Amino acid sequence: MPCRLLIDLDCLMILRSSLKAVSPEEGCALLLGKSAPDLHVRCVWPCCNVWRPGLGGVSDVISGDGDQASVSASRRSRFALDPREQIAAQRWSRQRGWRVLGSAHSHPGGQPVPSAMDRQWAASEGVVLIDAGAAGVRAWWLQGPGQEGVPGKSVSALSIVVQSDATVGDTMKSCADGAFLLQ
Repeated sequence: MPCRLLIDLDCLMILRSSLKAVSPEEGCALLLGKSAPDLHVRCVWPCCNVWRPGLGGVSDVISGDGDQASVSASRRSRFALDPREQIAAQRWSRQRGWRVLGSAHSHPGGQPVPSAMDRQWAASEGVVLIDAGAAGVRAWWLQGPGQEGVPGKSVSALSIVVQSDATVGDTMKSCADGAFLLQ
C-alpha cells in the first residue's frame, strides 16, 4: 500500500480549477501517471459528472453517512464518472506508459474525507483525492473489495507532496497528517 502521492503543481491547479468550475455540484476527474516507485500524478483528466438517481441500480441511501446525510441525493452530493471518459483516459495513459491511478472529486461545503457513498461506489483499489475548497485537499488510498466484495471499503490517508520548479513561497500550508491548504 502506498503512503504518499506526488502531484505536479500545475496538475493540482488544473484539478482544483476544474472541480471548482462546476460548484455547487460535485466535480470529478481521473488522475493519470506512474505508480513506481511512488504514485506520481502527471496529468489530470477532468470528467463530466454523469450521476443521476438510480444510476447503475445501486441504492443512494447509506446509513450512518454523517458527511452527506443532510444533503438530498443530487449532483451536489454525488458523482459518477462517464465510462466512455474512463476508457479514453485509460487508452491515452497506456500510450504514454502511464496508468489511471485513481479519481478526484469535490465535496462542496463538506470535508475532504471519503464518505460512505464514496467507499461504496468505488469500483477498484486506488487513489481518491478530495477537494473540499476552504477545508483543504486530502488524498486517500482506497483498499480493494473486502471479503466477498463487501461495500464500505477501508481507506488510508496518503501524504501529498506537491512538486514544482517554481517558487511557491508561503502559498501552501502543510499539515502533519499529509493534508494541505492552498491559501
